[in-house]
Amino acid sequence: MAHSLCEFTCRVEGRDGETGLPITMPATQAQLADMTGLTAVHVNRTLQSLRQDGLITLSAGMLTVLNWDRFAKVADFNPDYLRIERQASLAA
Repeated sequence: MAHSLCEFTCRVEGRDGETGLPITMPATQAQLADMTGLTAVHVNRTLQSLRQDGLITLSAGMLTVLNWDRFAKVADFNPDYLRIERQASLAA
């Protein structure tokens, strides 16, 4: 779940490594369950855990990564495979 959210965050406007910037998260927990092959109950518990660990907020369709480095580490996420052009502000 965390890996999927990291990838989603990177794909939105090519952002990664940013903390505290909300992005629109249009998927419901049921849709996240379908995308990841998990049950809706498991998705709910996982999202609760990520919130309690201080990694994300997810409210009213907005996802905010509170600590990108920790979140990416928990997710074992490396964006290199995405081959997404990064915003100029990230390239500097």
